Amino acid sequence: MKNIFLLFIGLIFSGLVANAQTRVVEGHVTSADGSPLIGITVQVKGSGIATATDTKGDFRLTVSPDATLVFTGIGFEEQNVKIGDRTSINVTLQTDSRRLNEVVVTALGVKRNRNDLGYAAQTINADAIEKAGQTDAIKALSGKIAGVQITSSTGTPGGSAYIQLRGANSITGDNQPLFVIDGVPIDNGQNYSGDPSDGTNNVLFGATNTNRGADVNPDDIESITVLKGPAAAALYGIGAANGAIIITTKSGKAGKIQVDFSSTVNFDKVNRYPGLQNQWIKGSGGAIGAYPSSNRYSWGARADTLLWTGVPDDFDVHGTLVGKSDSKGKIPFVPYDNMKSFFRTAPSYTNSISFSGGNDLATYRVGYTNLYQKSIVPTQYFERNSVSFAGSLNLSEKIKVSTNLNYTRSNSTQPQNGSNTSGIMLGLTRTPIDFDNSNGATDATDPKAYLFPIGSQYAGLQRSYRFNGELGIYDNPYWTLNKTPYTTDLNRLIGNIQLDYNIGAGFSALYRLGTDTYQDNRKQYYDIGSSAYSDGRIFYDRYTYNSLNSDLILAYSRELSGNLKFDGKIGNNLYANNLNEIYTQGDGLVASDYNNMDNATVVKSSNFVTPYRRASAYFDLNFNYASVLFLEVTGRNDWSSTLPRNKNSFFYPSANLSFVFTKLGGLQDGNVLSFGKLRLSAAQVGKDAPAFALNGYYTKLNFADGYTSGITYPNDGVPGFGRVTTLGNPDLKPEKTTSYEAGLDLKFFQNRLGLDVTGYYSKGQDLIVSAPLASSTGYLSQVINSGSIETKGVELQLTGTPIQSGDFRWDAFINFSHYKNKILKLADGVSQITLNGFTGTTIAQIAGYGAASIFGFGYERDKNGNIVVEDRPGDAQYYPIAPAVQEFLGNTNPKFLLGFGNTFSFKGFSLYALLDWKHGGKMWNGTRGSLTAIGTSDNTNNRGDMHLFKGVLGHLNDAGELVHDDGSGNEVAGAGAVNTNAVPLSEDWYLGNGGGFGNLNEAFIEDASYIKLREASLSYDISSLITKKRFIKGASLGAFVRNVIVWTPYKGIDPETSLTGATSAQGIDYFNMPGTMSMGLTLKIKL
Repeated sequence: MKNIFLLFIGLIFSGLVANAQTRVVEGHVTSADGSPLIGITVQVKGSGIATATDTKGDFRLTVSPDATLVFTGIGFEEQNVKIGDRTSINVTLQTDSRRLNEVVVTALGVKRNRNDLGYAAQTINADAIEKAGQTDAIKALSGKIAGVQITSSTGTPGGSAYIQLRGANSITGDNQPLFVIDGVPIDNGQNYSGDPSDGTNNVLFGATNTNRGADVNPDDIESITVLKGPAAAALYGIGAANGAIIITTKSGKAGKIQVDFSSTVNFDKVNRYPGLQNQWIKGSGGAIGAYPSSNRYSWGARADTLLWTGVPDDFDVHGTLVGKSDSKGKIPFVPYDNMKSFFRTAPSYTNSISFSGGNDLATYRVGYTNLYQKSIVPTQYFERNSVSFAGSLNLSEKIKVSTNLNYTRSNSTQPQNGSNTSGIMLGLTRTPIDFDNSNGATDATDPKAYLFPIGSQYAGLQRSYRFNGELGIYDNPYWTLNKTPYTTDLNRLIGNIQLDYNIGAGFSALYRLGTDTYQDNRKQYYDIGSSAYSDGRIFYDRYTYNSLNSDLILAYSRELSGNLKFDGKIGNNLYANNLNEIYTQGDGLVASDYNNMDNATVVKSSNFVTPYRRASAYFDLNFNYASVLFLEVTGRNDWSSTLPRNKNSFFYPSANLSFVFTKLGGLQDGNVLSFGKLRLSAAQVGKDAPAFALNGYYTKLNFADGYTSGITYPNDGVPGFGRVTTLGNPDLKPEKTTSYEAGLDLKFFQNRLGLDVTGYYSKGQDLIVSAPLASSTGYLSQVINSGSIETKGVELQLTGTPIQSGDFRWDAFINFSHYKNKILKLADGVSQITLNGFTGTTIAQIAGYGAASIFGFGYERDKNGNIVVEDRPGDAQYYPIAPAVQEFLGNTNPKFLLGFGNTFSFKGFSLYALLDWKHGGKMWNGTRGSLTAIGTSDNTNNRGDMHLFKGVLGHLNDAGELVHDDGSGNEVAGAGAVNTNAVPLSEDWYLGNGGGFGNLNEAFIEDASYIKLREASLSYDISSLITKKRFIKGASLGAFVRNVIVWTPYKGIDPETSLTGATSAQGIDYFNMPGTMSMGLTLKIKL
């Protein structure tokens, strides 16, 4: 105690002595041109004592004589000044050239200063990708880049993601951007499984397939640059109409060996469920539904009027249900919640390690990452193993060779999805509240959930609520998990080798050879007794993809005069790819639980090969006048194998101009405007025809087809071939997109605030569409150049550091984008091109409307927009009526997208949050419509209520004209009086036009807007806690969340979804798998 007391007295005394030695230091901070700097942080090194310069650039601080002052400010290099015996200090800060001259990786891997660019490009670095634990590099862009919209097909791991920049540019073609890794174009296709000849590859049902962009390991990414428009990506020629995603992977740096290790654990949960009712059981007309029965509806008795008998039977351990007045009733009925009891909290684990280093001669980096994700769906998972290598070697002072290799091995199981009687969500949501899909089982693999037990009269058959005594008409979700597995196994290699030769005298050369190759093996099994294929089915589907990309580039740069600099490149590109699908299908299985093609009695196979070749020549000319005016002119000529041989050469030019007006005298104010640039660009790019569109082709006839009575193919083991129904067109031209862009880049207050504004307009012409032909031609359609589409929009990026004081710093950004597109023209005689959908509701292209709009049957309305209510006597009287033809129901494109990110840093802590707002855009909630008819939707909680449909009385006559009854049995043109008659919301109404199986689709077209806490993280640099362990150079510990808050008016699952996956037909919700929210922890260590 005495020692502690003396120590305390000593500390007080030493503090008094130190205080006696302090002095006040004043000073002034200016930029290199003498302008006073506002808001520069002046901090005593190694302490929390700090201040900031005022509006005159002055500061005042109390310090000790041995103190060192640290001057820091955004856009300026840090400067350290020792006090000594001085009481006045004036400091001049130099511009941080690294910040002002930020390098951007542009087309063909060319690195350029961001300030030189005459077009919009945005880059995010590795930290922005990794900080919230996102395992999909594409999804990591959400909310961070202006003009980027990303939609997922499912919340399960390995699901596809659809990315679009600035809306659609093609009517029937792919609207996703080009993906490039380290200068090599890669495939981002989804590749649907099945045989197109019999429709088993339909995107509306079956297991979800992964788009190949998911193979990229985020831990290997150094940066992602988004080239948003044709001007930015014009050097890629054909394929650049939709912009480009440029991914640069990590590489080694000269220095001692460095080891980076990270470990992440993540937990996924469903973030939104569809609304289901829990008041009415299976049955019709308010009666208790019987088991077994093929009745699929939940229009039975009220749950609060029922009791279980307590005598177990084949369908429920609690017995059968009876009314409360029945003496057999013993146990109170409690509804089952099949939805929430099915899904689970799913952990995932990511472990990554890399070794890097090198010297002046060579550098290297080797990395390995294992990702293992369990799914929210029991028994399902996704695993990805990634190995990467990056190396460089200086063969001489002038020659350098480098390589990047990325190998991925992934495997997964994927759940059944969509309009599918084996679909998980279809089975879960249609199951009535009086049937327990799990039958009390706690293990999803327990056969008691999905099989009738030994001793039952149905022993060995599927246990399903819709069981007809022989077959489960809808598969029990647990049957689907165990009896209809879908597995994938993929191996992929992306890599390049590059030779750089500094010839001298301003000349240099580059040769890069790259490849993207993968084999994707898929296997689907339907056991005997499955709803979709009661006799069983098995298929093997193998996709083999190979591409080779060669670039030879000769560059020259020189100073033409004192103020004029020139940089030019000419190049040659050779590109080839080949997609080979081998599909084998076996039907009529002999034995259950034998997942082998030998088990099939009938086997058929097909082979689809799609080769592609392209040769190109290009140039890129850059002029720099006094770092004030920058002009870039590019041109590319492509020769494509999918275009007519004598018309396959097409030239695509672009030009962009940037004017840094703050370089002119008097326009730059150091305290307010730090930097200003005006940019203009124009470009034309294209997209070639799909394979085999020139001449058509023969295909093997479907197993079920027959061209004469009693003959099918194969016939006695001999296959038959026939021409496809689409007539080839040898005069096809590539689609052409012309784009114009203007922008303004401004930086204020010593670069603490940045504003980028971009306006753009693009028009696609000669778009390839399918035109109908008379059946007398022997064909149904022909592809032609006829379509046209236009898009115009604006983007805004606001970045800044509102506060930087001492150890505290607040960085923020806002991304805003708005666009409108319109289909200007289809082919003559073509009123509509359907992209996808269902009977009654489609996603289609129609001239005069936005791309990929929703069309279907809305409410019939009078000329004033009032809903027309049936006025004729009968069951439908006083209910809304449907029109005779389909009409526009909504635009799937958003009105605007906005991302708002904030990072707060204090000492070793960093708090980050990103809000993502999508406003507008419609979606067809087909799930809710279907469940409304079935009776399980909470939309039917008002069943039996009296309801007044607001509208006017009338009906459609035989000619389809709107008329009304005048009260005397006469039809009078136009609508009649206002409806004042209430009607019951009955079972008949919901089974008819009031539900999804009727002719009124408009009720289920919903606003798919949302505001999400897209991601948030809190990390702490724990390096200071472990400094005694000298081999540890740095360490941090972090926690993160994703999508934990979702606000939306949408009445279904997370609206950031679409059943159709990575296709242009967005806006369909029909028993999609739900989205997820995530929570996790990350540990990073640097050795």
